[in-house]
Amino acid sequence: SWYKNNRSWMMSGTIQRLDTDDSSVIAEIQISENNERFVVFVGQAEMSSQILPRPLRLTGLDPVSIYEINLLNPEDRDPRSRGFTALKKNSLTLSGRALMSKGINLPLAWPCTMLVLEASKQQDPSHEA
Repeated sequence: SWYKNNRSWMMSGTIQRLDTDDSSVIAEIQISENNERFVVFVGQAEMSSQILPRPLRLTGLDPVSIYEINLLNPEDRDPRSRGFTALKKNSLTLSGRALMSKGINLPLAWPCTMLVLEASKQQDPSHEA
């Protein structure tokens, strides 16, 4: 049902493959045409040789915009995930610049699973009426 509710903006947006620092992770970002929202699909193809997941750097975002990011399927993360990542329990608010330069820390994922992140641009308080 999530895909059905979101496919109209996804079909008219852009899709970009993301570089990852872990060869067992495959990721892509789909950005709406108006750059107001995006979704990231992060597939864990096999068990990682890394001790902890590496930050995932996004691409194609507006660097000065602020985005609120949510993990759509927290039930698919590995319950043994060590360390604190904000997305384990809460949404995360970061600038496009931070997401593209530093990246986002994801919870540990089981092999053959996919984490889905959804984000929307936050209203700039300086532009409110």
